[in-house]
Amino acid sequence: MKMKYLISTAVAAVIASSAAMADGFPERPINLIAPFNAGGGTDLLLRGLAPHFAEAIGSEVFVSNMAGGSGTVAASALQGQRPDGYQLAYMSITVSTIQPQIKDVPYGLDSWTPICSVAASPTLLFVANDSPFQTAEDVVEAVKAEPGKYVYGSSGPGAMTHLTTVAAFAGLGILDDMKHLPFQGSGPAIKELTAGNIQFFGDTEALMQRGDFRPLMVFNDTRLENFPDTPTATEVGIEAPLNELYLWGGLFAPAGLEPDVTAKLEAACEASVASDGFMEFANNSGTVINYRGAAEFDAFYRAQYQSNSSLIEAAGL
Repeated sequence: MKMKYLISTAVAAVIASSAAMADGFPERPINLIAPFNAGGGTDLLLRGLAPHFAEAIGSEVFVSNMAGGSGTVAASALQGQRPDGYQLAYMSITVSTIQPQIKDVPYGLDSWTPICSVAASPTLLFVANDSPFQTAEDVVEAVKAEPGKYVYGSSGPGAMTHLTTVAAFAGLGILDDMKHLPFQGSGPAIKELTAGNIQFFGDTEALMQRGDFRPLMVFNDTRLENFPDTPTATEVGIEAPLNELYLWGGLFAPAGLEPDVTAKLEAACEASVASDGFMEFANNSGTVINYRGAAEFDAFYRAQYQSNSSLIEAAGL
């Protein structure tokens, strides 16, 4: 009887301590980690969200960049952190569901507490505005005429930028005649696209609009409002499952986060995504907002993790 009382007392103390932690949360700044270099699409979106998240949560929020391994360096570091709500990462479909299935990394399906999803933007294949390529047909003709000459870039093997270019060129039947040059993030890659050292890149509308670039196709079910003359991948002859690709992402904490802390972070995320300031950012950047709360995002993330094996196979990864 005495032992049972001691155990019950200990459990009650843990519950009370957890409740107290949630009641006082947050007591210090929250770090939002961008798993890529500054200047890429993920970095831009997270910095657009951060000030509104800070206002909603009632604490200082800062963004830090941790590039490498197509996002796996940051994810691997985060999964080893205490689940206290002060370290979150904005992770995309590739970092959270694709990379752990193609690489030996210390995280997997059950490593996270999903907080909220924020966006789901279709990707585009694009070239520099002074490129001679005006259409997908131009690309096919040039590549077949000079196999091995043309180079497409990515923000790393297995990243959505990589999958976009692979989907485009595999769908057009010319992937084996091209070279792949990976970078650590979209920012460095688009500098090389501007310099002419690579000829093709794929990313979201938000990233493409940061430079003097021209889209050749969009991996969406319909044409984009801002680029009505740009055909969909389906229209240029690319078939499923390679014809639609969406770069979705959201905030994740390490597994084991207290439910009350999760709820506070979820509420702050919902408020910040719905804020006028972030809505303006989304409209200006072409970001497609796709908010899901913690429970819905957790279910969605798990379903995506299982279903993306077919995309991995299609990309030859």
